[in-house]
Amino acid sequence: MGETCVDIVVVSFNTCRLLLDCLKRIHRYTPIAHRIVVVDNGSQDASVSAVRSLCWPHLDVLVNAHNCGYAAACNQGIRASSSPFILLLNSDVRVTRHWLEPLIACMESDKRIAVVGPKLIDGHGRINGAGIVGTLESHEPRGWLEPNMPGKYDKPEDCLSVCGAAYLIRRALLDDIGYFDENYFFYFEETDYSVRAWQKGYRVVYCPDSILIHIGGGSSQNHSQLRAWFEESQRYFRSKWLEGRDGTNGNHRLSAEFPNFSRGEEGHGTRSKGPREQAHSHDASEK
Repeated sequence: MGETCVDIVVVSFNTCRLLLDCLKRIHRYTPIAHRIVVVDNGSQDASVSAVRSLCWPHLDVLVNAHNCGYAAACNQGIRASSSPFILLLNSDVRVTRHWLEPLIACMESDKRIAVVGPKLIDGHGRINGAGIVGTLESHEPRGWLEPNMPGKYDKPEDCLSVCGAAYLIRRALLDDIGYFDENYFFYFEETDYSVRAWQKGYRVVYCPDSILIHIGGGSSQNHSQLRAWFEESQRYFRSKWLEGRDGTNGNHRLSAEFPNFSRGEEGHGTRSKGPREQAHSHDASEK
């Protein structure tokens, strides 16, 4: 396949059937030179043996004895690979024909772009990934569970973040932005990374030219546990970005200057450029 362009890191926890389907679709629909790194997060099913039985030369498996959390597992996969681009992919995502090319093209269009994410549709044709919009204090997934149709969220644009189920980053920026914050066990780790990217003067771009199917809920159907993880991660995100460790609003300056990514009109988000981004735009273009 030539020199590897992208490492696809797939974290899995007890998702054997979905994982195999995900991998086989990547293998079928990804002509771009790539390597796949599966990080098994302590699965009790047959995931590890099933993946190893594929015997693909461009597929590696890392096995954890227990579930160490999504952020930590992503970092394992990132450190175990070496390609210029890294695509973090959930095992319950089904890739489609020509899925990766638009994401790579978008990333290569501007050196200031640190993160790119596709449009995500669930198994019922509803949107579950069209960019995260709003502010540091209040943000949400745009278009959540709206019916997907032509013209809806169909233009590439900058967002606060994009869904972590399919999250493309640059390896060259890891020294500047850092890795995923492992204080997040599950949820908010990609939003945190996106905020750090913006803080450093980079861009986070939603790219609807790539459309993937995201089944969702593949790793757990324990909704009370998922809710607990969400609330724990949300508290940590707020303490990190909106409140000082001593109880004061230690990051109020960042919050006040951060761009506001609004929903916009006719299904297209807009944003206002904050002072911090204006100050960094010249330096970032030279990196």
